[in-house]
Amino acid sequence: MVAAGTTLTGDVELNDDFHLDGVMKGNLTSKNDLIVSTTGRFTGDVKAKRVLVSGVLDGKIDADRLEIVASGQVSGEIKVRELVIESGGQFIGASQVKKHDTPRLTFVNDAAAAAKDDVAKSPAENQSA
Repeated sequence: MVAAGTTLTGDVELNDDFHLDGVMKGNLTSKNDLIVSTTGRFTGDVKAKRVLVSGVLDGKIDADRLEIVASGQVSGEIKVRELVIESGGQFIGASQVKKHDTPRLTFVNDAAAAAKDDVAKSPAENQSA
């Protein structure tokens, strides 16, 4: 957490959530969430699982989900799977939607299908086969 009135300059890489009430200039990489509160201002590139903006964020965002709430302002380039902008939230820039991971189809092999058919047959049919 970076408290209001504090300025952080530089790059940050972490596995936890990052809550910004102050000012940060740099790049942030997190395996979890970035939360920019109403008093927060972030300038730089972000790569995180989820980004929630109530304050101001200016830069590139690469995330699974970006939420811009009513007081939030985002400008720059974004690449996200999900984008939510509440009424009053502002986004100026370019956006790209990441493709969702599609489930892989599994195929039943012929032997398993044949075994299933044999179980469905009556005992007399199985003896004659």
